[in-house]
Amino acid sequence: MKRHKMIMNNKCMCTSKNTEICCPSDEKLRKVWLLNLEKEHDPLRQTSKEIAWKLKLLANSHRIEILLMLEQREHCMDEMARKLKAKKSSVSYHLMMLEKNGMICKIKRSRFAFYSLSLNGEKTLSLFRN
Repeated sequence: MKRHKMIMNNKCMCTSKNTEICCPSDEKLRKVWLLNLEKEHDPLRQTSKEIAWKLKLLANSHRIEILLMLEQREHCMDEMARKLKAKKSSVSYHLMMLEKNGMICKIKRSRFAFYSLSLNGEKTLSLFRN
């Protein structure tokens, strides 16, 4: 009964959005309704997968530390390995993951590669700041 009080003239009083009939009993209408429901939800499913992947990427403290270092200035892998007190192969793996996901940029200068924070990396870090 309360639900009927909240919705008047097919308009939700809480958010002023139109409501649609939930679970139509007519079989043809129900099929169309279910297809529309799935189409409506597909972008949300994709977005949730992308967010989950980014959170997994950032679930490693070395990767976050690398992003924070690169926020200050560009670094080569040797510098980062020393600062992280980690093996170069491990740092190389983390750099590859961050670069593959667009968080950092790699610039080659002679025989050295220097890494810097990308715009995507800056945006990601800013999400976790007050």
